[in-house]
Amino acid sequence: MKKWSVMMALILSAVLMIGCGKERTEESQEGSKEESQVETDASGDAIVINDIPQATEEMNQENSMAQAAEPEQEPPAEELVVDPEELQEPEIAQQEITEVIPEVPAQNRLQIVFLGDSILDGYRNETGIAYLTGVYCDADVYNLAMGGTTAALSTYESAVYEEWNSRCLQGVVHAICGNIDSEILNGYQAGEVFPTCDFSNTDYFVIEYGMNDFLSGVPLSDEDDTFDEYTYAGALRIAIQQLRGNFPDATIVLCSPNYAQFWGKDGSYLGDGNMVNNGGGALVEYHRVCGNVSADMNTLFLNGYEGIGLDAYTADEYLEDGIHLAKKGRRKYAEKLSQIILEYEATKNN
Repeated sequence: MKKWSVMMALILSAVLMIGCGKERTEESQEGSKEESQVETDASGDAIVINDIPQATEEMNQENSMAQAAEPEQEPPAEELVVDPEELQEPEIAQQEITEVIPEVPAQNRLQIVFLGDSILDGYRNETGIAYLTGVYCDADVYNLAMGGTTAALSTYESAVYEEWNSRCLQGVVHAICGNIDSEILNGYQAGEVFPTCDFSNTDYFVIEYGMNDFLSGVPLSDEDDTFDEYTYAGALRIAIQQLRGNFPDATIVLCSPNYAQFWGKDGSYLGDGNMVNNGGGALVEYHRVCGNVSADMNTLFLNGYEGIGLDAYTADEYLEDGIHLAKKGRRKYAEKLSQIILEYEATKNN
């Protein structure tokens, strides 16, 4: 009798297991939205211990849409190395010169001397950076910038004073310090300005170079010679050292090159300053080196690359030809430069 009871129990359990399997299969085929883990108690009754939700078709669609809406991270810009001959500096249309050369400097006004390239030289009128800075700072301005010039010497130019003929930054500074003749400025408006300035009265020397160094493929620096005349960093260091040695009371503001976009000779877009390498490095690297020199030499610094609101999104407003600043860009630049000077003036004696 006991054996018969055991056999009946086994048969009943098998039937229940088959039935449960069938029900589970039918539920699966019907697309059940939930699945349960089932155990049995001592008497054999089924007990639901946990509900496991299953993803519905609607949920899958929502997840797909959410993933598609998530912004993908942009890959870093690939550097494009181009031949230095491929990049050409656009010419600026002839501008009327309306800058005023101070005849008798005012006793209580600041004196600011500008050294730079076409970013400063191309617009010698009421929209120019030097002019606007003079207005904002109530200062006498002497603009010695010359378009097309670099900070560094070219490989074919001599660094010997007796043989000097370069109009680069170092040449202008050597002329200011009396090391060479100022005739290197002849033919430029800077040559007219130079003899009118008493440099010993200068409160600020503003140095703005780098765009033409990039366009010319000038090396960024020389680890073995940080004062190498033929590198961008070395040229900046030499200029700062010379000016400080001769005019210790003057403050130097070092300005990095501005963000730019470049087109080839055939008019095709090549890329911007973050990606185009012209032999010495990308333009953004000249900006960084300029900032490093400023920090090492303890000068004031204007971030022309990132600090005036100019980038890929505002380039159409701030640039007129991809390189030179448009009217709005020049105004923003002058405002930032003036802010740096005036804030320093307010705190330097504290």
